Amino acid sequence: MVQPSLAPVNTGSGIVYTCASNVSTATCNYLNTTVAGYYNDTFTNANASIYVMYGNTGLGQSTYYFNFVTYSQYKSALDGIASPSSIQTSAQTALSNYDGAPYGSDSVMIQPALAEALGIEGQINGGAAGTDALGSFCSLPAAGCYNAIITLTNVPNTFYYDDQGGTEPLDEYDFYATVSHETDEVLGTVSCIDTQSSNLKDGCDSSSGDTGTPSAVDLFRYSSAGNLVLNSSLSTTAGAYFSYDGGTTNGMKGVGGSPKYYNTLSNGNDYADYVSSSPDCGTNQAIQDGEGCPGEDAGLTILNDGGSEVNILTALGYGVPSATNTPAALTSPAPNAVFTGYPVAFTWGSVTGATDYSIRLGTTAGGYDLYASGRIGGTSATISNLPTNGETIYARLYTYYGSKAVYNDYTFTSATAAALTSPAANSALDNYQETFTWGTVAGATAYSIRLGTTVGGYDLYASGEIGGTSATIYYLPMNGETIYARVYTFFGSNAVYNDYPFTAGDATALTFPANHATLTATQRFTWGAVAGATQYSIRLGTTVGGYDVWASGRFGGTSVTALNLPTNGETIYARLYTYFGSSTVYYDYVFTAPAGPVTSPAPSLTLSK
Repeated sequence: MVQPSLAPVNTGSGIVYTCASNVSTATCNYLNTTVAGYYNDTFTNANASIYVMYGNTGLGQSTYYFNFVTYSQYKSALDGIASPSSIQTSAQTALSNYDGAPYGSDSVMIQPALAEALGIEGQINGGAAGTDALGSFCSLPAAGCYNAIITLTNVPNTFYYDDQGGTEPLDEYDFYATVSHETDEVLGTVSCIDTQSSNLKDGCDSSSGDTGTPSAVDLFRYSSAGNLVLNSSLSTTAGAYFSYDGGTTNGMKGVGGSPKYYNTLSNGNDYADYVSSSPDCGTNQAIQDGEGCPGEDAGLTILNDGGSEVNILTALGYGVPSATNTPAALTSPAPNAVFTGYPVAFTWGSVTGATDYSIRLGTTAGGYDLYASGRIGGTSATISNLPTNGETIYARLYTYYGSKAVYNDYTFTSATAAALTSPAANSALDNYQETFTWGTVAGATAYSIRLGTTVGGYDLYASGEIGGTSATIYYLPMNGETIYARVYTFFGSNAVYNDYPFTAGDATALTFPANHATLTATQRFTWGAVAGATQYSIRLGTTVGGYDVWASGRFGGTSVTALNLPTNGETIYARLYTYFGSSTVYYDYVFTAPAGPVTSPAPSLTLSK
């Protein structure tokens, strides 16, 4: 049973898929963006409203009503294309040379989408016939009237979906390739010859024994150069093929580049389907193959399968973007420029007739992993946060003419920010002071380094712009927190930078005596253990960092007793070291020496005799 309709995901011109309720929204979205995009970006005038549903069928089928114009109407419309492609020019000549005599007085079955593309939809006998979602006749382009219904089998686990990723199972078919097969038929790759019964017959000819009325694509079916395969002389002989130049060129190729041939048998496959490659259809498959390639057709499209469907539809009358559609050109920055800072303002000239532009930047040609503007009406885009490692950046500037696009490609070199050479990123800063060094960069005018407790912050240190490639920084935290360094490279007023994280050192701290306490002549010092520390030591001196009063030397314990300290009340400076192998951190403390007892001179003795 046909399911009720959902509103189409997109509307307007081009290929538009309307999905039944048994088709997921994600699948319908992919149909209307990616799959429709294959057609909308290839042809300038391919318009069709298609209803998609799951149902009881073979792998897939399209349902539509026959529409007819006279041969002369079709031939005149094809000859009247204002700027025909080379394929269309050859097709016009081939019709004149080979089809006029056998078909000149006949009608031609033509899909409404092709009639619209050629501007003769009003000449269809009886008006353009479509179908509603229930398969009933309706007149296009009324609301709810579709060019065709595409039905996909509802048997579970039959289809693989490209947008869901993963590997295509060996027994599943690409869903979107199947829809594309049927979409090609809705546009015109369909024959009038019926292959469903035991004998071939012309299903479009109802007046002369079912033998003589061609579809548009039947007009280009050849067995060899100059030998047209006629609907009135049906044969099951293999080897018929599509040709746009009178049989000289086989216009059908698969992914392997080998020629494809039409089905000629009463085998249920359409007469305009291709005979599938054998024994492995995956080696030369194409969208229009009569039989799919389970496990091998993932990602197959009309653009990567040899292009035969594009050749056929172009020959029938669908337009391709004109060579006169000129892509916009960048005016700034200059092609192949080396960036010296960000943001970079990309500007380009406007092009007459263009409707939109877009610019993409990537690390590969045509890629957009760095930036994608989307379609914009203006002629500039300012882009930040580009790489700072000197790599190649690829830019593609699109110019849109409605749904069609042309583009120019450019390459640039990303700005280079100086890189720290010491200390190593993510290392521990195990000293109160640390010397940071970095490499030079050609063309740089200055450098600077900032340290902070947040990314890009400078609450710990900021060097300002300097010409050298090193800076020694004092009084770093010794609490084990994360410290963030940013090294700037200046090119005049522009700058780029690299960020680096570090870990502050974690020195042990005295637990006794308290800082600024008055010592005793014999004083015990104790401190906490630090994870990873290999040894400790404590020095006492009359100057900061000095050890003229006393020094413990390095040892593994967390306490020591200093003997014979001064008792003159002077200031004593203590430095407690924590060792991590060859690295050292320390804390400084200030104490007061004890004041000893006052000693008076001994009284003199007077001896009397």
